[in-house]
Amino acid sequence: MRAAVREVIPPPERASDEASAPGHYLKPLTRATLPQEIVAAIAELMMTRAWKPGDRIPPEKELAARFGVGRSTIREAIKSLVILGVIDARPGDGSFIREGTSDLLSGAFEWGLMLTEQNLGDLVDMRILIEVECAGRAAAAGDPEVGATLLQLIERMKEARNHPEQFMRLDNQFHETIAAAARNALYLSLSRTIQSLVGVWYSQTFQLERTKAATLDEHLAIATAIQAHDEQAAREAMRQHILRAGERLRRIVDRSK
Repeated sequence: MRAAVREVIPPPERASDEASAPGHYLKPLTRATLPQEIVAAIAELMMTRAWKPGDRIPPEKELAARFGVGRSTIREAIKSLVILGVIDARPGDGSFIREGTSDLLSGAFEWGLMLTEQNLGDLVDMRILIEVECAGRAAAAGDPEVGATLLQLIERMKEARNHPEQFMRLDNQFHETIAAAARNALYLSLSRTIQSLVGVWYSQTFQLERTKAATLDEHLAIATAIQAHDEQAAREAMRQHILRAGERLRRIVDRSK
């Protein structure tokens, strides 16, 4: 039997508790809204413990009314939080704050929600530091199954070009496969965190057809180098992929200003 859960419906605001009530954050935004702004507001509710692990969040229709945005914007924001592992979406039952979200709501999580030109550069630097090393180690390890797996993932990504969520999962799996092949548990953990942060903005970059084509070409260069056990080529291919992906994301960030 499932334990009882507490549904989170923001109470009417009162003068005495306006600053702490969920309604303080759930209000129409004053400028063109990106889903990331909704994510940041929901994260604030969780960090202040207005919404706690196990709570059911308000339905999509109510959140849309509170924020003054369309339901599609709310839907995209919730998807981002599901990707990050902060919210558990249960079809037919609602969306719930997951247990153990305190670590996810640390500085790194909050930092990743609202990318700026400055911290986007920091993200690219971190990806190069971690993922270039992973690619080199994966190539040096010489495991033929790794290269074969990466090429299979690329073929599956080609088949999923018109399915953003599936394409994104396969993209994440591609990078995590390389991190796992580096044979260092911390690299794998860091790679998963990086992929989660990138995932928040993924739906924005995926809109461009050239993004998918470039991603596939860049992934193929990485996979080919790893399969050939060419450590230097694998490192350079990964470096170029991260730099170019960063530029694609930067264009999205610039347009959101």
